Amino acid sequence: MKEKLLFFSIKHPLLYILPLAIIVKILAAIFTDGWLTDIQFNGFNNYTIPESWMTNPWIVYISRLVLGAFSLLIITLAYRITKIIADKTTALEIAVFGAFLWAVPYVTVHPFASIVSLPFLLYGTLLIIKQHNLLDNNEIEKFHHTSFIIAGLVLGLGFAVYYHSLIYYIGILATLFILKNWKGALMTLIGYVVAVVITQTVVDLVIYHRPFVAITAFFNDLCSGFSYSSDIEDNLITTAVLLLVFLVPPMSFMLVFGFFRVFRKYILLVLPTLLSFIYSILVLNDLNIVLMTIPTYLIAGYVGWKEFYKQSAFWAKNKWLLLTCYIVFALLNTALLVTTFFI
Repeated sequence: MKEKLLFFSIKHPLLYILPLAIIVKILAAIFTDGWLTDIQFNGFNNYTIPESWMTNPWIVYISRLVLGAFSLLIITLAYRITKIIADKTTALEIAVFGAFLWAVPYVTVHPFASIVSLPFLLYGTLLIIKQHNLLDNNEIEKFHHTSFIIAGLVLGLGFAVYYHSLIYYIGILATLFILKNWKGALMTLIGYVVAVVITQTVVDLVIYHRPFVAITAFFNDLCSGFSYSSDIEDNLITTAVLLLVFLVPPMSFMLVFGFFRVFRKYILLVLPTLLSFIYSILVLNDLNIVLMTIPTYLIAGYVGWKEFYKQSAFWAKNKWLLLTCYIVFALLNTALLVTTFFI
């Protein structure tokens, strides 16, 4: 029996993380406040929610639990992406980040549009990275260009949830062109357009009785102003604080270093993420756009950092310093996680 459990734990380590993540999300759904006090539903692509729903406590708690359950896909997909580009141990560490990073339980049980769109964005990214990994390893018989259509469809569903995720898709499309995968780029575009047309037609016909109302308003606002951002310097500071403080030092500084170190190697992760950061600074002063990029930023940054310190003579001689950094990060993260249940 013990041998079977050991074998199971080695083969399916993620299943040991997910139950703990579920417990934390349930606690967050019950004890964290802030539902609709500082988060506006207009972040969901100009669609509004009846006010009676917002004041109904049962709907509030059920919605929190549903959002928390759906966000478990973020952990699973981040794990799968990391396992492709790195190894199972690193993938498991990314899953731990996704489950227990201090603010994650809070934001995943609250209606952040970008968080809700993340499972779609990550699954589309996973499909593309998987196909390119097969191509790089000359496993041509397993390579399927049609997977890019599915990836485009899924990324398009992410757009239907959060319009500003378009910039992430543009990054994916640009990366496919850089990698000279013209057919893959075309197929993702076809899938993306099909998903957008279907979702924006069906949803708007139900709500407004005519198609493309919300998306038209979005592009009108975007083209008429580019005025979401009033102060680029302030937006730069906000983004920097989120990346260097939100992700908890000293780990946050390691992630920055690792992220830019693997720009070319993991460009399918880095470029869409970087474009989203630039967009948040130059155009959109909104927490949502930064939250949307955290998983891919974490994956690229952490994998890049691990690849660096494993080859570094300095860190090989100073393992105690690395362990100290990890302990400081863990203590700070745990303290911050506890505080989220009382705000």
